Amino acid sequence: MIDSTPENQPRLTIRRAGEGDLPAIIQIEQASFPTPWSEWALRAEISDTRKHLYLVVAVGDKAVSYVGGQWFLDTCHISTLAVDEPLRRRGLGEGILLALLLHLAENNARHVTLEYRLSNRVAARLYEKVGFSEMRIRSGYYHDTGEDAVELSIDDLDKVERCQQLLELWEEWRTRYGYEVEIIL
Repeated sequence: MIDSTPENQPRLTIRRAGEGDLPAIIQIEQASFPTPWSEWALRAEISDTRKHLYLVVAVGDKAVSYVGGQWFLDTCHISTLAVDEPLRRRGLGEGILLALLLHLAENNARHVTLEYRLSNRVAARLYEKVGFSEMRIRSGYYHDTGEDAVELSIDDLDKVERCQQLLELWEEWRTRYGYEVEIIL
């Protein structure tokens, strides 16, 4: 689906998730997590645009990655991020996370939090790369496996230095992967 040769640069669209993205999101969710969210829960969060923010990376009309979270005042808690399995390791998770963080910064967010499974080293590297700091380990957080969670945060999203760092990471990402990206938020 994504051919990233220089002759055929893929065109990605990063946009808010909508009802039409639900089938693809559910498919990605089920392939990505031991205990996937239900269709009902995902539908409720995507449709509640006042409290929740869900973005997708789309190739054509098909969502191939998504990120979502709850936004309250100046804080966003990222609750999910996943990439369609055949397209992993192509920078889509990093791209959508950076787009979300930049969008949050532009809209007066100061704090961003999330958690990930202690065993998920890919997530750990990504979150460290974009500037998250460890807050604590939550023992037995994941009820399905009893695995510990690592809680992370960015507490200075409103600072010029942090925004500059994120913009630099965004430009490095675009150069490294060669994607042509349209952002519609």
